[in-house]
Amino acid sequence: MSRRVSAGVALGLALLGGCAPRPPVLRAIHARGGPLHAVVREVEAEVFVGAPGRWSWRTAFLYPDRYGWTIFTAAGADHYLFDGAVTRTFVDSNPVSVDATPDAPLRSHARFTAVTYLDALLLPGVQVTPLAGSDLPEGAVWGLAAVFASDGARYRLGFDPRDLLVHVEGPLGLPPLGAGTLSARFADFHRTNGLFLPYRTAYAFGAAPLADERAVAICPNIRLAPEALRMPAAIPSCGMRR
Repeated sequence: MSRRVSAGVALGLALLGGCAPRPPVLRAIHARGGPLHAVVREVEAEVFVGAPGRWSWRTAFLYPDRYGWTIFTAAGADHYLFDGAVTRTFVDSNPVSVDATPDAPLRSHARFTAVTYLDALLLPGVQVTPLAGSDLPEGAVWGLAAVFASDGARYRLGFDPRDLLVHVEGPLGLPPLGAGTLSARFADFHRTNGLFLPYRTAYAFGAAPLADERAVAICPNIRLAPEALRMPAAIPSCGMRR
């Protein structure tokens, strides 16, 4: 085959590739507005089990799976941080515990959050397959199953006609309730810094309602260093209102 023909074939394949449908995860990321590699959220929530009542918290996420959760209380702030290898607990700025075990509950929170933000599903070691119609979550028109090769954990994702993620469910450890299946339903989408993001989330743990969450501020793709998920003072607040 001549160089000219080879070049023509290569160009044709490139053009065909450009016209081909996007893989489902990429399609959903595109519908959202693009990648989401770091985000800080300020939240108000109504909690129904454990310690029922109105709570405020902050979550921080850094791709691929670093995660922080700060719960604000009358006495101060409780911080739960996962840096990708170790979980740490602080009360205000005072360290309380360190846990490097693979079954630390906060690891499951980090994984669940990574699944909801989609980008981590493109990593090697994650098998993504379409859901059958009979397995679709309520309100979803198409869906995916994501299975992580490292531990076999399976997540079910549902998307609406806009290709926006509206439902996720998967394994989670939630002391003192133990291990179970968490489901999250997303609603009230608004464009924030170019990304279409949900401001309301309804959680259930097993068959029981767990919490209704309202984001009062979301800062997508904020500057967030990996070291921030080791010390609570390094996690920025988010003052952006929609």
